[in-house]
This record gives sequence, C-alpha cells and structure tokens, in this order.
Amino acid sequence: MADKTTSKLEPDTERPPNDLWKQLMMLPCRVRVEAPIASFTVADLLGLCPGSLVRSSQKAGSRASVQVNGQVIGWGDFDVVDDALAIRLTELV
Repeated sequence: MADKTTSKLEPDTERPPNDLWKQLMMLPCRVRVEAPIASFTVADLLGLCPGSLVRSSQKAGSRASVQVNGQVIGWGDFDVVDDALAIRLTELV
C-alpha cells in the first residue's frame, strides 16, 4: 500500500522567525529604474562619448517604474541628492 503522506512545507519551528528574516535580509537584489529613450538608433549609440546627453522621452516630474528582480514594486520620481541622480519612491505596489 502506498504511503499517503503529503509533502507540505511547514515553517521551521526550531528557529525563531527573526533569525530567518535576518538571513533573508542579506540576499542581494537587482534594482532597476528605467527612463524611456525615444528614437535611439545604433548611430546614436556609436556617437556617444563622455559628456554626451541622451534626452529621455519622459517628462520632468513624471513617474518612473521601480523594479526589483524584474518585478515592479512601485513608482518614483527622479531627484538629485548631492551630485548623484536618485529615485524618490512615491508609491509602492
């Protein structure tokens, strides 16, 4: 007679949940913010050099999607912090 036990994932009862979260907090993530560039060609690409500006079709102040590991997690606005471009999260999915 075949064993009718089901394989069900159960929480690890020997370890407090906080220890598990501490381990998960160290996992790396890939974060991506995209700014659409309209009409960019190979000729444009070959013409790039240090100091080149590439105009985005995105309007100033418009929202950009923020993705983590390929999944949209929210929306944000581009901002400048010190001398660096940053994204300010305005909405989480």
